[in-house]
Amino acid sequence: MEEQEDPITLTLDEKIDVLPPKNTLIFKLLQDLPLKKEENILEIGPADTEHLSYLLQKAKNITYTGTYFSDAGIKNVFSAYKTDGNNVEFAKITDNELDLQDNSFDWCFTANIIYFWPDPLKYLSESYRVLKSGGKLNLAFVEKNFGVHLPWTQLDFTFYEVDEVKTFFKKSGFVNIEVKTMTETIIDQTGKEITRPFIIVSGQKK
Repeated sequence: MEEQEDPITLTLDEKIDVLPPKNTLIFKLLQDLPLKKEENILEIGPADTEHLSYLLQKAKNITYTGTYFSDAGIKNVFSAYKTDGNNVEFAKITDNELDLQDNSFDWCFTANIIYFWPDPLKYLSESYRVLKSGGKLNLAFVEKNFGVHLPWTQLDFTFYEVDEVKTFFKKSGFVNIEVKTMTETIIDQTGKEITRPFIIVSGQKK
């Protein structure tokens, strides 16, 4: 197997479009984002900050905002992540609303979080509101016909079919809706490595 360069040793220009360090959903989603310099990026409900270093090297001078559902979540991420001079902010979601200005972001993405939204349409409508004209939302999730059979998803998860998610996008105002099927490699509860499919639905603000 051909040896790859360590991305940590590369210069900023050389780091652009290097392969993601892990073959998991969030990194595959980020690899699929064609970011440009000085764009504003919004993530709804990040699980952690492990992916931020990879995201921030994809384009020069991008600004990242991550939204959390509680002050405790923001406090925890601040204690775990060092911005190192990068343009990184963390904000709170209040009553299904993003406390962010209209037309502020070039990209919005969210991964493995739709299962926990009381009303997905509200979150997609809020994403539409804060995106700039022409901005895009990429939403990654495990589809219902696969997710319901996973042993750790029996409680507090609501899974959706692709057509249901596409309907949420349409009702929120998004156009040019696209669907991609991809795979990720994860470790299950027994320590076994498995490959599972996931979906990325993307839409654009008019």
